[in-house]
Amino acid sequence: MAPDERDPAPDADRPRVVAPFAVTCPRCGETDHPVNNCCPWCAAWLIGARPVSAPEYDEGEPEDDWDTELARRDDAPPPPIGTVFHPGWVVGVSYALLIGSLVVFLMAVVVGGVRSKEELYTGLAIVEIADALLTVVALALVWRAARQPVPPGTRLLTWGIAVPVLFALLCLNIAYITFLRELFRPLGAPQPERVELTLVTVMLICVQPAIVEELFFRQMVLGVFRRSLNLHAAVWVTAALFAFAHITKPIGMPYLFIGGAVFGYARAFGGLSLAMVMHFIHNFAVIAYEAWK
Repeated sequence: MAPDERDPAPDADRPRVVAPFAVTCPRCGETDHPVNNCCPWCAAWLIGARPVSAPEYDEGEPEDDWDTELARRDDAPPPPIGTVFHPGWVVGVSYALLIGSLVVFLMAVVVGGVRSKEELYTGLAIVEIADALLTVVALALVWRAARQPVPPGTRLLTWGIAVPVLFALLCLNIAYITFLRELFRPLGAPQPERVELTLVTVMLICVQPAIVEELFFRQMVLGVFRRSLNLHAAVWVTAALFAFAHITKPIGMPYLFIGGAVFGYARAFGGLSLAMVMHFIHNFAVIAYEAWK
């Protein structure tokens, strides 16, 4: 995204002035070109002393607290990016609803007596449709705060690096699954049933997560967190939330934490489309391996 396409600074009425040099923001840690002397990510003041305007008082109002008012205004945090709802609240509520839908699904499977694959896939499809609608609504509410420009010159390089990184991630997945199976085999743990490679499983396990989960976590959650955290902290916090969201597979959370971080860096430096492609190929390769081995 070009500098002139980024979100405006807090004072939208002023002419947009994009600095010719990049500055590292001490608040969110992002390095970018200031817009109207402000960080385009978190709106913190970056260049020079922040201007202070004298407070306006009605006629007859005491003026002995002007200095306190000036200090309060000078130290007050900048207003959030122009959204109707606070982005942090939207992320928190939508994530709670996402976890809630998975808990309900898990209870339906365990308590409701789901026995056949058809019933399991039907329930999973209902949950994924609900999560897709939730993601669309939540992302629409915080779209401006969730926008993430890709640093210039990194997209092509990141797409090239993604190939060996994805291969290494898949090897780690196979090693982790093999380790867990061998670890629990002496305890008599039942082996998981193989997933058949069908159109239904590809849509439910590959297509839907690659689109919806990337929009939810790598676009909305990561984008909002980058407004207040530096890139690396935002990526790893988002990865932790991504891993915990797979509560139906708790034993895989450590690996999912690493995978979520890989997809996060792919989004930050290669764009959302790269994260989606990597997520799809990863899931497709996993179920293909399980079906054909």
